[in-house]
Amino acid sequence: MNYLIVILIWIGFALIHSILIDLRFSNWASRVMGRYYAYYRFLYNILSLTLFITLLKYSRSLDNEVVIKFTPPWTILQSILLIGSGFMIIWALLSYDILEFVGIRQIREYGKKDDTPSITINTKGLLGMVRHPIYLATLVFMWSLNSTRVDILVHLVLTLYILIGIKLEERKLIKQFGLTYIEYQKKVPALIPFTKK
Repeated sequence: MNYLIVILIWIGFALIHSILIDLRFSNWASRVMGRYYAYYRFLYNILSLTLFITLLKYSRSLDNEVVIKFTPPWTILQSILLIGSGFMIIWALLSYDILEFVGIRQIREYGKKDDTPSITINTKGLLGMVRHPIYLATLVFMWSLNSTRVDILVHLVLTLYILIGIKLEERKLIKQFGLTYIEYQKKVPALIPFTKK
């Protein structure tokens, strides 16, 4: 029963997360909130982080029996994967406008006459090798952890969510950038680097 609850609450988290970043919902929120929409991204991140930590703590409390555990010499590989994915997340974040990513820039620009900066696609560095480096690093990181049965269920739900989320996110990006993003898709792989000629 606990396993079913875990699956359902994480599916619920994925649905809430997806709805809040959906273009139709964000456009509706923009109309309703008016200029206060500048706070949307920041509030969205706070809500997502709070929900994630709460659900993770709850899930971890249900099971402490580790069923997947790296043992020597595989702990060396585990350490490489964990450290490498951690560095990849940092590198990826540095490839973005962190203030905009978090939602702080939107708040700082609130009230200015021209508070809608032009947005371009960054295809340099890590983003020139893979379109979704944070998703890739997240997948590598979570599947490199020692895991309980509940952890495995959470990882499966999040993996499925990431794969579906990429499709949904890219539809949004195509609407936003058009042919520019389609050309980017042709040149740069979504998750696995160096798989496009």
